[in-house]
Amino acid sequence: MKSKSKDLKKTAPNKNASLERVVNKNEKIKETVKQAANELTSVNEILKKGKEVKIPVQIIKEAITQNKEVEYKVAKAADDLHQVNTELAKEVAERLVIETELSDMKNDLAEVRDDLSKSQAKEEESRKIALHDALTGLPNRVLFEERLDQGLIQAKRHGWKLAVLFMDIDNFKSINDSHGHDLGDKVLRTVADRLKSATRREDTVSRWGGDEFVCLLSEFKQEADATLLAEMIVNRISKSFRFKGTVLSIKVSIGIAIYPEDGETADILFKNADTAMYKAKGTEKRVVLFRDSVID
Repeated sequence: MKSKSKDLKKTAPNKNASLERVVNKNEKIKETVKQAANELTSVNEILKKGKEVKIPVQIIKEAITQNKEVEYKVAKAADDLHQVNTELAKEVAERLVIETELSDMKNDLAEVRDDLSKSQAKEEESRKIALHDALTGLPNRVLFEERLDQGLIQAKRHGWKLAVLFMDIDNFKSINDSHGHDLGDKVLRTVADRLKSATRREDTVSRWGGDEFVCLLSEFKQEADATLLAEMIVNRISKSFRFKGTVLSIKVSIGIAIYPEDGETADILFKNADTAMYKAKGTEKRVVLFRDSVID
């Protein structure tokens, strides 16, 4: 593709110059024919006068000689014009070939762009599949950890607070055992949907694995905001729903760890949020902040 493009770039200017030479040659032939026509007119005037008045024989001979020269010029101009037309036809044919090649190249480039777009779309789809949970569509732990690492960098740079909420579904195993995996999957999808609806766009909700979920809260001012949000999540998820004749109410427990007070690295924040989550089980609000779990 590249070599063909370079060849066309080199050929096109050469063809333009060649075509220009042919056109200039054609203009010169026109001038020659015009000059010959003027000379022929002069000769005809002399010969015409020769019939009406007595003109010296020498002048008539010169006029006849000039007439022959004009005829020769016209004949040569005709030959030159034929040659020019032949060259012009060749140039036009070669230009058509170049234009066809350029058109083919444009089509090839369009196909390349189309293939590239499809490849990028497939790459994006592959990345989405690799970084999202197949059942709930939430970011998986790989993508969550990426965003947490980015969030910690921004939090350190700007002095923001950041919170990790670790939660799991109470008695999820008994739900699966009693009602089957279809209902269990429905419970997980319902929790995912309610988590997304309860959080902001800039927050990240992830299915950590099994019946465990995590949430990353970025750029909030008061610790109480994280606690209030966690309590709202508990209440929203606990609303009963029906699935194939079964009415079920889901309960979750949430532990909270806040940067930088409860940890300055991702590992410590996860560990402390997990500890607080187990402390939250059995409490009335089902929400515990890590520092409160340590005091208890």
